[in-house]
Formats: sequence, structure tokens, C-alpha cells
Amino acid sequence: MVDTQSFRLIGKSDIEKIPLGNVNGQNIVCWEDIRQVFPGVKYVKNGEVVVSMMKDSHRIRIEPHCIEHCPNVVLDVVLSTTDKHVHVASQMSTPNPGFESAVIDKLDGIQESVKQVSKDTHEIKDRMNLIQSKTEAILTQNYELLEYIIPRLFIVLPETSKPWDPTTMLRTKFRLHFICECGEHTEASGSKIPHHLHLANHEGYVVNKPTEFFEKYGPFLMLMLEMIKLGANIAGFVVPALSSLKVVNALDFSESSVNSVTSKIIQGVDYSLAYLAESRSLIKKSSSVDDRGDAGALLRDLGSYLTGVEGLEGVELRQLGSYLEANHSDKLLGNLYRMTTKDGHVKWVCRHHYRSGYQEEHTQKLRDVVNLAGGVFDEQLGSINITLKSSFAAAELYDAIGKAKVGVYELDITFDWDFSRSDLEAFEKALKMSSVSILRLDLQRFHAGITSKLLSTSTRYGVLVRIMEHTNMKMIHIVLSKDFMKLLSLQPKGSSHLHRLSIEMIIPEIGDSEFRALVRSLKTNNPLITLNLEGNSIGYEGALALSEALKINTTLTTLNLE
Repeated sequence: MVDTQSFRLIGKSDIEKIPLGNVNGQNIVCWEDIRQVFPGVKYVKNGEVVVSMMKDSHRIRIEPHCIEHCPNVVLDVVLSTTDKHVHVASQMSTPNPGFESAVIDKLDGIQESVKQVSKDTHEIKDRMNLIQSKTEAILTQNYELLEYIIPRLFIVLPETSKPWDPTTMLRTKFRLHFICECGEHTEASGSKIPHHLHLANHEGYVVNKPTEFFEKYGPFLMLMLEMIKLGANIAGFVVPALSSLKVVNALDFSESSVNSVTSKIIQGVDYSLAYLAESRSLIKKSSSVDDRGDAGALLRDLGSYLTGVEGLEGVELRQLGSYLEANHSDKLLGNLYRMTTKDGHVKWVCRHHYRSGYQEEHTQKLRDVVNLAGGVFDEQLGSINITLKSSFAAAELYDAIGKAKVGVYELDITFDWDFSRSDLEAFEKALKMSSVSILRLDLQRFHAGITSKLLSTSTRYGVLVRIMEHTNMKMIHIVLSKDFMKLLSLQPKGSSHLHRLSIEMIIPEIGDSEFRALVRSLKTNNPLITLNLEGNSIGYEGALALSEALKINTTLTTLNLE
């Protein structure tokens, strides 16, 4: 008597019996036999439990496919189709089983392919969502002037134009290229140039320690390279995909061609991404981690790799130069210019986007005023270093800064004439209308008139206190004479915006009463960090008095008595 397994179409009562086979001493039912009797079978159930295909010790389905024998039960057959009129034949009544079997195998193959495509699409979507969320965190991170000393967005491209070859990866030389942060904040009325992120027009900086460099900045670079390659539209920033840009000859490529790209850049982005992927793969191999084929593990690994990548801190930006070959004359700016948005956030943009918001004639006037005074105007950093010789020269400078509308964020200014309180008030007014947030002010030649000396301390020095209270200010350093000694006792009411306030005092001649007042002021912590008493004979008692005061004072860092 032949051993069989009983089956019925789910919801029906007619029972078909299919002969058993044997694999390694275990009774089984061949899937082909089931399909011969029940064309279109999708799966088989034992009650509420689906009967799985048998697998070997490696969890791989046994070929040919089969299920385990379930004695003394009738298994329910579920069909792929919803057609209620499907004919269920006995095992001997199929007119052309070979043809039906081939068709069903083909349909099953198509179904598996559809499932795989759906799975791959889901995995790609998860990966892109992760990358986009990390990229958005970088682009929306806002920096203040003090910590944003060089551009923050960059990628690396290989010097070679050859295709990626993992066997030569250790010999590859890379160059770092900064990215122009143009966007809504650079768009001016009438502007005809596109305002989307693009590579700066610069030859790039050679990476001289690539292994250490990629170890430190690799996750950040991966996000930036993916952004440049695939494009993005995040938080007011638009990045066109490389595939959407016009491919031009290297000779035709320029900074103004923000809608074009060279084939070398396209190939270089792919090369750099492949380099990063290979580097990660080598690290995983050395740690005996094998997640091939496990999409979930791959995504978790990528998430772990990108953990904490939400932009570079100021210290990381400052360290960037130590990995690059750059001339001392090159400030590591990559032909970009510093600007601030209406919200006070710092961006680095190319010359075209920097100039799109102002008139060149007014900027040239500012250059002329600074040059005439023997000063230095660094447009890329937005800084001016100047010594003014008269109130007229000062008024010209204030007017030029106001009309130019370019960002002057750092101002190092010396008043080199016998100026008065009214000159300081004019400077305060100009400062309030500017974008200056880092100020170094040398006021040693202040001339206190008879009227000024009769004023109260708060009124006499009020203009300097108001300058300290300007909310734009982030860092202030003031060089003063002994006429401002009482300023040390005044505290600005609203100075929480200041990251640093410091005072330097130079006193070539000091009387006994003035020295005693100075010692008293040193017995409290105040903004005075540098005190120069050179040329004074303070004697043993004076030195002892200073010594006692400095036991309390912890803010003074430099004392010159010679």
C-alpha cells in the first residue's frame, strides 16, 4: 500500500491524496506533485499554520522543493488566484502537466522578482531618508562669526581622471573643494544668476594626510558627496543633481557657470564615494563583521557610521588646515567670501553671489577710503584694519561703510588724534548701523575737555558702555589710557550677547592717587586683561600692593612693569 498525504482545496470538502517521497529517511511531499493536482497553488496550511518548504542545515530550501509529511491530517491548499471556478484535477487527469508546470514556474519567478524589486526599493528609500535627514541637519546648522573662520561645506575629488580602481586607492591624491552657500539669502531683486549650492571656482587644496583625513571627516564627506551627486532641496538650499547639469569642457567651465559641470567632476564624485565605501569595507573586514545580504544590518551600519554627523564644530574647522597643503598667504578660503544673513547667520559664498547684493561703485569708494588711510580691507573675511588721523577721515569711513552694504564684520580701528567724547558718539552711531560684531578699538589719545571732567562717571563713559551693549557685538577689545580708569568699575547692563569683553590699559605716567585707584580696581575681577605700566617707578611698596591685589584678581593675564 502506498503512503499518501491528504489535501483539499481550502473551503472545499473533496480530498485528494498525493503519494509521499523520501529524503534521507524522512517522508516528504514534492511541491511539483502538489502543483500537478492543484495548479496555481500558493501555499499549504495545517489548520491556521502555513506549512513551510523544507530547508537544509544552512537554511536554504531543498531542491526540488518539498514539504514535510503531516500524518493523519488533511492539509488545506490556498491558490494564487481568486477565481472560484478553478478546476482541481486528480493526479492522473492533467492533460498537459509539463506545460502548466512551466507556466506556473515562470509566474512564480516573476512574483519573486516583483518582491525583490519592492524590497530593494524599500531599502533604497530607507537609505536615502537617513542620508537626507543627516544632510538637512548639516545645512540647517547655524554658525556665529567667531566659530566660523573658514567655509564649512566641502567635498574631496581625486586629482586623477582615471576610473575607480581599488588596487590603486592608497596611491590616490585628493584635493579639497569648498562649496558656495548661496541661496535665498543671496538673491537680490533683478539677479539673473542661479542661487543654488555649487563648487567654488578654485583649484582645491591637496590633502596631505588622506588616511587620517578620511578617518576624521569621512562621514561628513559622504553626505556632502551624495548631496552634490543626487541633488537636494532642503531648508532654502537647492542643489541640482549632477545629471541635470550641462556637461562642458574644462576650458569652458568657470565660476559663473553654476548650471554646468565637467565630466571630471562627475567622475570624481563617483570615485570619492567609491573610495569611502571601500575604506569602510576594509575596516569591517578587519573587524570580522560580515553583513553582506543583510539589508537591515547594512542600514544599521550606515546609521552607526553617520552617528553624530550634524555639521562640523568650530574646532574641527580650525583643524582642517592641518590636513591640507596651503600657502601661508592663502587663508584657506577657496575664493569664497564671508557674509551674514538677515538673521545674523554666517555663510560663505563665491564672488558672483557676494556681489549680487551691492553696487560696485560704493564698494570701490570704501576700498579707496581704507587705502588712503593706509589701512587694509579684506573683502573675503569682511575685515578692516585702519588708523584714523582726524574726525574728517573717520566720518568718511563711516559713510563709506554705510553705503557699500558689503559685510564688514571685523573692525580694528585706532583713533590717532586728540579725539573727544563727541567723536566717540559719532562712532557709536555708525557702529549701530553696521554689521560689525568683532571690534578692536584703540582709544589711547582720548582728550577729556574741562566740561567732560565735570560729568559723572556713568555719563562720561556712557558711550563706551552703550557700544558694549550693542546686541550685534560678539567680541570687543579696547585699548585705553588712564583717563578711562573708572570705566573698569562700570558694568554694561545687557552684555549676555558678548562672548568676550577685554580691556588693555597703557599708562606711561601714573601719579600716586591714580596708582592707588588702579590697585583698588584690581582687587575685583573686571574686563582688564593687560596692564602696561612701563616707564613708571612704582617701587617696592607699589609692587607689594600690586602683588596683594593680584592674589584676588584672576582676570588679568599680562602685567608689564619694565
